Amino acid sequence: MNETSTFRDTQHANIPSGHAMPAPDQASILLAEALKPGAASSRTALAADALLALTQKGLEGDPAAYAQYQSILLDLHLPGEPRTEPTRRWLASQIYQVEDRFAPALPDFRVLPVDEFRAKVDAEIASRTRVRHPMSLHLFQGAPPLRDVRLFLRHHWNRSYNFYSLLAELAFRFEAIHDASVFYRNLYGEAGAESPERAHPILLSHLMAYFDIPLRVDFAALDPLEKAYINNRIRCVRHTDVAWGLSLVYAVESVSCVNHLRIYELLQRMGVPEGPCEFHRLHGTQDEIDTEEMWELIAKFAHDESFQRTFMQSLTRHFDINRAYFDMLWRQMQGQHIH
Repeated sequence: MNETSTFRDTQHANIPSGHAMPAPDQASILLAEALKPGAASSRTALAADALLALTQKGLEGDPAAYAQYQSILLDLHLPGEPRTEPTRRWLASQIYQVEDRFAPALPDFRVLPVDEFRAKVDAEIASRTRVRHPMSLHLFQGAPPLRDVRLFLRHHWNRSYNFYSLLAELAFRFEAIHDASVFYRNLYGEAGAESPERAHPILLSHLMAYFDIPLRVDFAALDPLEKAYINNRIRCVRHTDVAWGLSLVYAVESVSCVNHLRIYELLQRMGVPEGPCEFHRLHGTQDEIDTEEMWELIAKFAHDESFQRTFMQSLTRHFDINRAYFDMLWRQMQGQHIH
């Protein structure tokens, strides 16, 4: 049964919840105990119970619980001590099950023939693309100051530098090599094909260096809404139901060309040399091929009603979280102009 789709803008939400749960720091304490060498399985179970209660409270509207669970989930997602990797992945998977219960309800959902389903998906993406967001209009149709561009690019690095890892995670979910190869071909390009120095994260790092933006991400300092955005990307590609990951990656890839082209044009107007712009010039032309290959894979599964429903739930949640995240960045950008 689907509950109301919800994620919280922690800077503005003030939604009380009547559900009792462990104090927010108790979940962190229990998690630390569960990840200690030689920890008993009972400690892992206690940590899981606390995390699930915290997650549910956050998704029911408590902004402090929401921020806390997103922070913990990001810690579970990020590379860490190899010995704890299986436990961290298992705990994250338990959080996913709570999040599943809060998937968008889609009251108007109905199953469609595959060609009509694609038309519906593409229309939804077109209607909710971030190119119409006030921050995008300011950056790409206005005359933004350097500090606004640097703020945007810093967060662009946070969410883009490891896109290859999302492809790798999703490829792992497919047993048939023909299906997985869709992502392996994409990964080959991400890794620079025969020229590792042209790997996409390296190309993007040249732009960061040009604008003097640090490459190391301080994940703990990120806003909860940015953590939610990053967490949702990882959650979708790791989910055992591939509809979540296919929807997320298709949504990202299908708008990649237009988004990167707008950034490239902005950089050109600013007089940035071609070298640092190469990442965005490249992505402004090539991702349509990846999108078409991916839809061929999606179409293999899209005859199933459950797949279509989950795909649309994933798409709706992605855009809801994306909108809140961009609203937050826009507020930060506007705040830079307040003296």
